[in-house]
Amino acid sequence: MASGARTLRSSSGTPATGNAIVEFATKGDEDKIAWLAAVSGSDSGSSSGSASSAPRTDTANADKTPVKRKYTDLLSYKAGASPGPKKKAARSSSYAPPSKYAHLNGVPCQLSDNMLCMFIGLNPGVATAQAGHCYANPSNLFWRLMHKGGLTTRQCRPQEDVILPKEFNLGTTNIVSRPTASQAELSQEEMDDGVAELERKCRQYRPEAVCLVGKAIWESVWRSRHGGTKITKAQFKFGWQDAKENMGVDKKNGYPGAKVYVVVSTSGLCAGYSLEYKIQLWTKLGDWVNQRRAERAAAAAEVATEEEGGPALASGTEEDPTPDPDGGVKTEGSP
Repeated sequence: MASGARTLRSSSGTPATGNAIVEFATKGDEDKIAWLAAVSGSDSGSSSGSASSAPRTDTANADKTPVKRKYTDLLSYKAGASPGPKKKAARSSSYAPPSKYAHLNGVPCQLSDNMLCMFIGLNPGVATAQAGHCYANPSNLFWRLMHKGGLTTRQCRPQEDVILPKEFNLGTTNIVSRPTASQAELSQEEMDDGVAELERKCRQYRPEAVCLVGKAIWESVWRSRHGGTKITKAQFKFGWQDAKENMGVDKKNGYPGAKVYVVVSTSGLCAGYSLEYKIQLWTKLGDWVNQRRAERAAAAAEVATEEEGGPALASGTEEDPTPDPDGGVKTEGSP
């Protein structure tokens, strides 16, 4: 063998020249293997003259049925490579298994039918899990931004999360239910798996909109809906998303799905955006919520009026009888 040349071997240890033998196609290819092994042996012998390079016969496995194998070109061969399915992406080095926080309880969702907006968080933090109420960490801006944006008439406390559906027609839930100290301790896989449950909740409770509290949540929803493809910088935006991205669409039962609104994470660790910008995002959502509240109230009043016997008539018309001082009833213009 010329100086500097080397004999490649497959994962099975069979020498090869010209082609790297990764797997053999059929039992009939054994002659080809023997030939390639012989070529390898003659090449080695030309430089060393040793007879040890002659092809060897594995008598121990002679009676075994060969597995299905194939050839791969030498140029595409990678030392140490072995055929098989691709492995899943490695988890973050900060990933924490569920057992680490198994001593903490989850946080109940606060949901009701026909909510104006269902808020979707990432997962409970440690302080939130210990309190048993959503967004309980003092550094979290959720309750402050809810009030600043006009969604609540006062700044509620975490313990008041239970009143959101009844008093404000709002609700809360998470994409991942188990608590961790940070997002880094979650895997991308479990976040993406949580999207199907969010879609189900939308179909069950039929909110008019959902607010995703954090960019990472929208990225998971996007990957789940677009075959695992990551959302690009050009495609991402905060605020309202396109109508085709509505969540929980149920055409069979007449539900167009929940409109999607995305805001910056309210976590105290999210310092990449100014408080002013965060308030702007929440105010825009609050304006829409209050408009829908007014429209719902007007529609309810109209229905109530119709149930009472028709629209009220203006006072002072001929059809509007007024009491007669003498005890009778007279209309305007009667003597």
